[in-house]
Amino acid sequence: MQPLRILRNRAGNVAVEFAILLPVMVTLFFGLFEGSQAIMAYMKLVDATQTVADLTTQQQSVASTDVDSFYLAGQLVMKPFAGGSLGIAVTSVTFDISSGAASVAWQDTRNANPMSNATTLAAGFGGKGESVVIVQGTYSYTGLLHYVLPGSLTLTQVAFSRPRLVASIPHT
Repeated sequence: MQPLRILRNRAGNVAVEFAILLPVMVTLFFGLFEGSQAIMAYMKLVDATQTVADLTTQQQSVASTDVDSFYLAGQLVMKPFAGGSLGIAVTSVTFDISSGAASVAWQDTRNANPMSNATTLAAGFGGKGESVVIVQGTYSYTGLLHYVLPGSLTLTQVAFSRPRLVASIPHT
């Protein structure tokens, strides 16, 4: 009779259930936190990429020092996330005045690889004799807690903008 009485005793059930569910609940909590931080980083990347494109297309000509300033502005937009993980590739694509064929006029990068598909991306964004500025932003997001996301996550965003003051922005 004694062994049956021990099996019927439910005094420790709550502690056992808590011990089983605690790791699951902690993983869910930290997963939601890491996921929301990654989404916020992506939203900041969208803003930073659009900011660089907007600043570029407000110019009549762009120099390398201007791109440095635009990159700094993009890093400031990324706050409170680390701006050093931001990379931008700024490309001006012009469309031939007679055929309308797209070609890369110039490209300038900061902490990123040059865009290899700029003319393909520009298709449909301009007519004969026009141009478009394409900014590709990349951001390497590393989680704060490293519990759910132990490595880094590479986020990418592309922004398109048309020059405002000139038909095509030269790079000096």
